[in-house]
Amino acid sequence: LLLLVAWQLKSQADQALQERMDSTRQNVEVAMGVIAHAHALETAGTLNRDQAQQQARQLVGKLRYDNREYFWINDMSARMVMHPIKPELDGQDLSAMKDPSGFALFVAFVDRVKRDGKGFVGYQWPKPGKEQPVDKLSFVQGFEPWGWVIGSGIYIDDLREAQMQRLAWSLGVIAGALLVAGYLFYSFYRVMDGGLRETRRHLHAMTEGDLTTSPSPWGRDE
Repeated sequence: LLLLVAWQLKSQADQALQERMDSTRQNVEVAMGVIAHAHALETAGTLNRDQAQQQARQLVGKLRYDNREYFWINDMSARMVMHPIKPELDGQDLSAMKDPSGFALFVAFVDRVKRDGKGFVGYQWPKPGKEQPVDKLSFVQGFEPWGWVIGSGIYIDDLREAQMQRLAWSLGVIAGALLVAGYLFYSFYRVMDGGLRETRRHLHAMTEGDLTTSPSPWGRDE
């Protein structure tokens, strides 16, 4: 039973992570559509490049999903173009920025885009309003006409917390089931043991020559 529950929880955790990853990728593609629209306005001559990029930065900076998840934009030199949560980073060269493990995350974003055009990168980053970095998994995708990298991510500890809640609930169900099973087993044992003891008493009396004895339905002489 424990192995079955462990397998089920592992499968649920893997599925939840994959669903969040798919959702993040799809939302980044939505943000890419916003940028592509602004680029189309530039191509059509409706806006110049500065105006089109400004519009794209403003629109993408306002986008949210799952109530709090956001998007950022950096360029192919690891310079921040727009970060809605940490605007003090805008315009800064972040090629030297590393997470607590020494991982140069913005360089990794650029490398991922250069190598594959898009993909996931794991690193550590503080949650909005927090200072302590936690594990995060982000999807980044490049927009070649402007040399931009658009990204968004999920915080792994949110998934871990949900997994621990499922684990606690499952262990509670197992404990309740074992208690009920233990009570039923103990009750069955008491009934069977009482019956066997009464039968042994009756047989012992018969071997002693007392043929008047009879098993009591209550497990004792009446």
